[in-house]
Amino acid sequence: MIRKKLVIFSLLTSIIIFTSGAFNQVIASSKKPESTADPCLAQADWFPHSKTQEPDADKFQSTSNCVFHQWSWQMFLWLTQEVDNQPRFLSLVSPQSLLGMTHRGIMPRMTKSATAETFDEYLQAGSDSILVDHNGRAVYYSQYLNSDFVNFINENKLTDPTIVQKFDPNTSFPNGAFELKATWKIVAPGEDVSEFFTTKTTINKLVNKDGKIVVDINQTEEVMVALVGFHIAGVVEGHPEMIWATFEHKLNAPNVPPNPTPETIVSKESSTFYTANTKYADCNVNVANSSKQKLDEKTQKLSPITQVCRQFEFGNDPKNPKDRIARMAENDSNIKQLNDSVHRKLGTKGVWSNYYEVGAIWFGVIDGLKPNMSLDTDEVLTGSLKLSNATTETFTQVQSTQNNCFRCHNTAQRFPPKTTLNPLPGLNINISHAFVNIFFWSQEMSASDLKAVNEFLEPQNKTQLSKATKTQLVADKTLKKEYSK
Repeated sequence: MIRKKLVIFSLLTSIIIFTSGAFNQVIASSKKPESTADPCLAQADWFPHSKTQEPDADKFQSTSNCVFHQWSWQMFLWLTQEVDNQPRFLSLVSPQSLLGMTHRGIMPRMTKSATAETFDEYLQAGSDSILVDHNGRAVYYSQYLNSDFVNFINENKLTDPTIVQKFDPNTSFPNGAFELKATWKIVAPGEDVSEFFTTKTTINKLVNKDGKIVVDINQTEEVMVALVGFHIAGVVEGHPEMIWATFEHKLNAPNVPPNPTPETIVSKESSTFYTANTKYADCNVNVANSSKQKLDEKTQKLSPITQVCRQFEFGNDPKNPKDRIARMAENDSNIKQLNDSVHRKLGTKGVWSNYYEVGAIWFGVIDGLKPNMSLDTDEVLTGSLKLSNATTETFTQVQSTQNNCFRCHNTAQRFPPKTTLNPLPGLNINISHAFVNIFFWSQEMSASDLKAVNEFLEPQNKTQLSKATKTQLVADKTLKKEYSK
């Protein structure tokens, strides 16, 4: 039976130098493979699903490769647990809420970017590639923060860019803080989505403007969407860089076979985002900023559709350096064993057994996060070193500058996309794009904007607004200004 929940999503916003001593802190899983006598299995106390507890971030121990994947699965189960007739994660807040921004619905999924994502970059979808499903609709996404993340931002007044520029660069997010990103496809009339979690939501429509496909914040549409991808990034003891794990629906896309040629047929079977017998050369084709991508505003359908292929099954390239082959094999084996174990425990009832962990990535050292780390190599990384979600990073799976989470999520200084904004200094908390976006958004919501709002209200004899209400108006004003360009 299709699960339908009525939810109105919030608008989303949804990068080393080590001394030799640092590498002496390498965790057990990096020193030698876990014994095959100790399979990576689901814990009995995770079940039934309705009783799954949140992992204790303070008690996390980096004893093996397996424990990182167990944390990932336990988090997924806890976040998808039904609370008040909806999965728990849907009750969490969006990054925009920290600035008092009004809710506008979920936004199209574009290619990920190593640069700051501001109002115009994030909302003007034509500036990046849109993942187009096989019904011709854009794939959408949403982002969420938990209370530990939100409280850290608020208690340190990090929505104020002047305070951020003076913030201790060595301070990291606390244990337990996490952020999420979910990916959704629009359900077509009559489409069988009985194996997916589905919900009703409001989305913003797309329009053609000045040769680009952009979001129209004044037009919305009520749709049914199906969950196809899920990112989890969370801080645990010893890992302020966060564990970055990603999950997908089992029907999303096929895995690319080893050593493909452009003519290789990736699969003889169709998937949600793949047509049977499509060649490797036609997979994950990015048509951003080209005349090839077309939008029919009336039907909201785009062309061409995207043929999605998953480059690396569990986020590891078989051509990894020889010194990493054993760890790679252990990592991939643990993921497969754990997926199978969880699915057996969940059984066939409900939709959540149709989702699986693709992989996870983290630091191979304890407390290794430092300011101004570019993380442009795999030197301190372990786990799934080429980790991508086929529905969230479709077009960047083989780009060396963006082929795992830490290529973009790092602690380097961030330069603004506009010369009118101040740069973000290298901070440990830059590891979160939600925080980076908040820093640049808060500058766009400037004092002059707030003054303009006040001047607009005074002639109309309006009563004094709360700070939060003024902030919402500023956000509205800034968004409209961007879309009027």
